Amino acid sequence: MQGGSQWFRSMGTEKSPGPKIYSVSGHVERPGQYEAPMGITLRQLLELAGGMKDGVPLKFWTPGGSSTPLFTAEHLDVPLDFEGAAAAGSMLGTTAVQVFNETVSVPWAVMKWTEFYKHESCGKCTPCREGTYWLVQILERMVHGQGTEADVETMLDICDNILGRSFCALGDGATSPITSAIKYFRQEFLDLIAEQPAVARPEQLAELTGATA
Repeated sequence: MQGGSQWFRSMGTEKSPGPKIYSVSGHVERPGQYEAPMGITLRQLLELAGGMKDGVPLKFWTPGGSSTPLFTAEHLDVPLDFEGAAAAGSMLGTTAVQVFNETVSVPWAVMKWTEFYKHESCGKCTPCREGTYWLVQILERMVHGQGTEADVETMLDICDNILGRSFCALGDGATSPITSAIKYFRQEFLDLIAEQPAVARPEQLAELTGATA
């Protein structure tokens, strides 16, 4: 307000001007709230946050909470503004940047997120109420070594029947971690089925403090 519109627009990008609060949590040395110009990259945010915790490499992350499609280490330089995140296949969302290192099993993390959405579903609409229930059942079965290869396609089919068919955005958000995880880490799901479990460290996720929505 005091600086005026031109000062405000001197930060950020042309289409997404100004600063933004980025909530950085997870496997970083200094989790916290970082005010930075719109369009900053995760690589730059990690520098502000002291880098990856204990030097363990980045594996995957969310640009705006679990309701936004996840990114991988290949997306370190995606501009975190509305246009940049969308162009790379996700959304800026709440800018709740959750950072996960290589010790975390993607299927296990997705299962925990989906359990949250199942719990939070109000039950008013069938796609979200029934869809999140069945997604949790499948993921729990897979993580415990009792899944089948068909389960991967079944989850994608369930997500397709939830997306755009729920009364509110919670149903849509519930599909994002699953579809994006399968897109980038399908082999981890298949490894569980083949009894070659991906690295699973539940105690690592217990350390994370980020919001799930």
